[in-house]
Amino acid sequence: MKRLWITFCYTFKSLRGQTLGWGLGLALYGLMIVSMYDTMAAQQDQLQQMIASYPQEFLAFFGGDANSLITPAGFLGMYAFSMMPVIIGVFAVLAGSGLIVSDEERGRLDLIITHPVGRSAFFFGRALGILAASVSIMLLGWLGFSLMLGSSSLGFSWGQMLVPFLALLVQTLIYATLALLLSMLLPSRNLSAMLTGVILVTSYFVSSLSFMDERMASLAKLMPYHYFQTVLSFQELNLGWLFALLGATVLMTLFAWLRFLRRDIRLSGEGSWRLPLLSKHRKTA
Repeated sequence: MKRLWITFCYTFKSLRGQTLGWGLGLALYGLMIVSMYDTMAAQQDQLQQMIASYPQEFLAFFGGDANSLITPAGFLGMYAFSMMPVIIGVFAVLAGSGLIVSDEERGRLDLIITHPVGRSAFFFGRALGILAASVSIMLLGWLGFSLMLGSSSLGFSWGQMLVPFLALLVQTLIYATLALLLSMLLPSRNLSAMLTGVILVTSYFVSSLSFMDERMASLAKLMPYHYFQTVLSFQELNLGWLFALLGATVLMTLFAWLRFLRRDIRLSGEGSWRLPLLSKHRKTA
């Protein structure tokens, strides 16, 4: 347990720059968005006319209509949270893909493992570190969005504002663990980050386009973004969706751990390891 704690502290400390950068950036964005609402609400008639002039396809892309987007929940859903999983997903992809493989590619992982740390303690210490960093980013963002609530007419309490950040945290974790799992299966950190990024962006567009084209509804149900709750979370959080995503996160973490236990660690000075199929092909050639 002590070794796990040491690894966790080291990981969280190494992520403090990213945590502060993303968290404070999210907080400042929240301060700006919340302070904008009263100005826009004072011009509600003009705003409603402007939104009504937008193409229905554009409004459907953001999951709303002219009436819902001018409500407090619709305003935050469209201007604050609609693309937030993609934006914070960049942190998740980069941090998750490099959580373990970055040390391996630098030739340090074999030296770390030779110390009395143990693979399991090392793995879960790193995983808890990225979990703590993600929670810290959400808390900083939540504080930024909540500080101006008292002087705003949005009508949400601090507790209500915490709910969409809970949904956002789960989205962040699922992409971080997906990137971690792929980094255990693919030849390099860059490749796992690129593939996870493609899945992240595809999930956003497919889920958003499903509001415009019902034929994409079935495909959208396979995408994590489909289960991201923004406007709905202010009304009633779907716990089934939340726990399903958490379950997928836990499963991917366990698969990544099992893969890490069985992997041959690249030694200092060795080249990048290759895909198993390519390695077998080269041996037989």
